Amino acid sequence: MDGRRLIGLVVLFDVIALSILYPHIDIFSCGYLVLSTALSILAAVVSRYFQSPDEIQRLFYSKDIDRTWDRCVVVLGLAELGVFFEYSHWRAIPGLLGTSVQVVGLSLNIAGAIWLVWVDSYLVREFPSHFQRGALMTSGPYRHVRHPLYIGLLATRLSLPLIFGSAIGCVLAIAWYLLIRRRARLEERYLSGRFGAVYSQYAAHALGIP
Repeated sequence: MDGRRLIGLVVLFDVIALSILYPHIDIFSCGYLVLSTALSILAAVVSRYFQSPDEIQRLFYSKDIDRTWDRCVVVLGLAELGVFFEYSHWRAIPGLLGTSVQVVGLSLNIAGAIWLVWVDSYLVREFPSHFQRGALMTSGPYRHVRHPLYIGLLATRLSLPLIFGSAIGCVLAIAWYLLIRRRARLEERYLSGRFGAVYSQYAAHALGIP
């Protein structure tokens, strides 16, 4: 998706989200929206580095490996509006909401965001050269983790039910986990076929999505 279009959609999403959350806007809901918006802007900036050639764009975003990812992400993103409605207007399970749990959730979201900033900065710097050499990425955040981008994304998604004490958020967190796990498996299958024994040796000591 074009970076400007992505930012425009994020701004629209934030306006709708704030209107749903009002008048129950607090540090936790605002913190989540601010971090989500910042990560969306980061994704838009990163996308500018991989717009051409077409081959590097398709490989970076795994367009030929997983054709359903983009549609699923949009659906799950829109479903978050239900979480905001539950938080402000309808508590399905009141016992899920607690300040201490919200602090843990927001901390997890912050940690995931910081991790994603590091991973994205590494990819902007190193991915093009690895692509040109046809080399497997095994340094930086990839040294001990096979899918660092997905680990960070998963952390921010798992924070959703904790921050909002939401039953809908719990369902979405499970859906995100299954979606991310599926994509990771598809990429591993592709990388194993492309790099053979080199990838098998790397995967033997680098952690993946459980």
